Amino acid sequence: MPLMNPDKVADIIKQVALDKIVPRFQKLEDHEISTKTGPSDLVTIADLEAEVELTRIFKDILPGSQVVGEEAVSKNEIDVGLIGSQSDPIWVIDPVDGTHNFAHGKPVFATIIALVQGGEVVQGWIYDIPNDRLAVAEQGSGVELQGKRVKYPQIAKPLNETRGFISRKFLPEKLKTELKNVLDNEFGNIETYLCCAHEYLDILAGEAKFSLYSRIRPWDHLTGAMMLRESGGYVRKWDKSAYKAGDERGGLICAPDEENWQVIYDFLLKDYLQK
Repeated sequence: MPLMNPDKVADIIKQVALDKIVPRFQKLEDHEISTKTGPSDLVTIADLEAEVELTRIFKDILPGSQVVGEEAVSKNEIDVGLIGSQSDPIWVIDPVDGTHNFAHGKPVFATIIALVQGGEVVQGWIYDIPNDRLAVAEQGSGVELQGKRVKYPQIAKPLNETRGFISRKFLPEKLKTELKNVLDNEFGNIETYLCCAHEYLDILAGEAKFSLYSRIRPWDHLTGAMMLRESGGYVRKWDKSAYKAGDERGGLICAPDEENWQVIYDFLLKDYLQK
């Protein structure tokens, strides 16, 4: 499959954001916000309208492709399993990553797009809408942030003095309990934006060293993980296997290299997983 023109796709993402997402920011009515699996799992009219528009355009510009969007999967309109099982090109869409932030008027949200072919992410885009910040990657060709080639940051400070991202909300309850003292008192600056896109972009920008996730939905992580790999980072699931397009379980650690990955694993997960 010929690769897509990355600038053309970026322009589409930006235009849909301008048309469907930006006008709704901090202007949502109550009836334009609803819940999916629980009270904190939100979807807005902006998510829905942007995904419909992106789906229509992407199918048109790449004939024969399919689209797996977060909201379509949530409504059982398409099977998420297509991502790892189809040979046809598949667009994976998160129209508004960070919906909780968006719905509460916080400018920490983005659009994430992955193009998957034969079970591998071949191209990816992350667009930080409020800050007009764009990252683009192509398999085997590296990653650019704001038009400049970037490398995974080699932060010299010890791991426990550096900044990292862990979403405690989604950790297994037993692990969350076991790690509370470690994360609160023995580790560096650990936080979450409730927006994977911004976390991946901050790592690419050299503002954080690592991330650890227990929930790996494809629209949240396929593009970001591919970008960190393309930038020279080391990305593996908790069982140390490679993260593939069809994976939905297993947890994920993103680190500058294998040595740092192992340190994070040993410090935070080894005892828990061995039990």
